[in-house]
Amino acid sequence: MGLDMSCLIVPLDAEPVRAIRADMALFSTAEEYPPFGPRFGDEVLPDISYQLLEVVSAQCRWTEVLGGRSFAKAEYLLNPASYRAIHTWEKRERSPAYRMTRGDEPFAREGVTLERCSWRCSRSASLKRTAHTIDALDVAAVRREFSVADMCEQGVYKADHPDEDDEENFTEILGYLRDFANLCHQVSGQGLDLVFRLD
Repeated sequence: MGLDMSCLIVPLDAEPVRAIRADMALFSTAEEYPPFGPRFGDEVLPDISYQLLEVVSAQCRWTEVLGGRSFAKAEYLLNPASYRAIHTWEKRERSPAYRMTRGDEPFAREGVTLERCSWRCSRSASLKRTAHTIDALDVAAVRREFSVADMCEQGVYKADHPDEDDEENFTEILGYLRDFANLCHQVSGQGLDLVFRLD
């Protein structure tokens, strides 16, 4: 078992999206049905789902990003020294690498519950900055700082085996980041936004 990172392309300023961000009861109704969840047969959807489907394509699906479970490793790779220097969850959530890889802001006002992780989101402008940062990454510099053993020591999610090969891990995670940058370019180029979820 583990947490997988996925994202969905949405227009955050569309009225039904703004509505579910402001009302957790409405959000709880909407998250189980299209466009966020599956549709079973000809079931009747809540009104909010029909409204959302007018602004979010029914063909748009949650898409795995950053290798699914490598989101924390991607955060680490973006700035290993900064990752090591942050010792509280509150500071981590405010860090640029966290916000790039997990969403720039909370999707709704309420936070994480014990039952599920909260969604986060990034607007088009933030996605452009993320793509630019990844494109401009000083690969040699971050490679010198990157260490699987250090990730394990820092408690990075899914970094469980300190004897794994550094170069192989670095290359894999850098590939995930570059794919993510391409997605950010694509989405921001359309003036759209991303919602992120862990589940």
